Amino acid sequence: MELDRLEELRKSIDQCDEILVKTFEKRMELVIEVLEYKREKGLPVFHPEREQQVMEKVLSNFSHINRPQEIKALYKAIMKISRRLQSRELVPHNIVLVGFMGTGKTTTAKDLAKKLEMKFVDVDAFIEEKTGMTIAHIFEENGEGYFRALEKKAIMELSEEKHMILSCGGGAILNKENVEHMKKHGRVVLLKAHAETILKRLEKDDTRPLLKDKINLEHIRKMLEERESAYNISSDLVIETDYKSIDDISNEIVKKLYEFNKEK
Repeated sequence: MELDRLEELRKSIDQCDEILVKTFEKRMELVIEVLEYKREKGLPVFHPEREQQVMEKVLSNFSHINRPQEIKALYKAIMKISRRLQSRELVPHNIVLVGFMGTGKTTTAKDLAKKLEMKFVDVDAFIEEKTGMTIAHIFEENGEGYFRALEKKAIMELSEEKHMILSCGGGAILNKENVEHMKKHGRVVLLKAHAETILKRLEKDDTRPLLKDKINLEHIRKMLEERESAYNISSDLVIETDYKSIDDISNEIVKKLYEFNKEK
């Protein structure tokens, strides 16, 4: 008799699972329909306020049950899956951020990773973890040439991964092979800023080997001019970052990537 009761309970759970899966599939279909409508009307794709509204509505509707924390955890997971599904529709490839120091690559990449539910890797941080040395220490002990070899190897390895965001150091695009690897599996987005903006952002930063004892407007302008051609050639899209919030920059990247992919 006890085994019969257990089987009955298991069958009931199976029925619940069937309903859950069908309902979840329907929800995901609707998520894609919403995405298509937003793209058609030029509306922002990601709307954190809407997610919060959904969560509050769900918790309010289920306030009579004794599992509020479990329901909250479930809907957080559903929201993450929904964002990931949308991002794969919008950006079915890697996103590679390039640009001069201080243009906001790493901060923007982190924001994009959160919005798109994509993995994020900073190339410099990846190298530091692999070597157990800071970038400044690598430059000081072994020179720029050694660092560039490490950078090339890291970009080659990371570019092979799928659906990720890669933030590259300011000089990564100076190597044509690096650019080839970036473009093979991703879209290269150049973040730009005026020399004055870069100086303001970096004037208290002593971790940049190529700006050591040279954090001044003249030197930054010179380096920008030297790299301008390589930056422009390497990039698929260009985003100006002066006077913009990180949220505005990442939203602009998503919008332009979609438009770029549609044209392709």
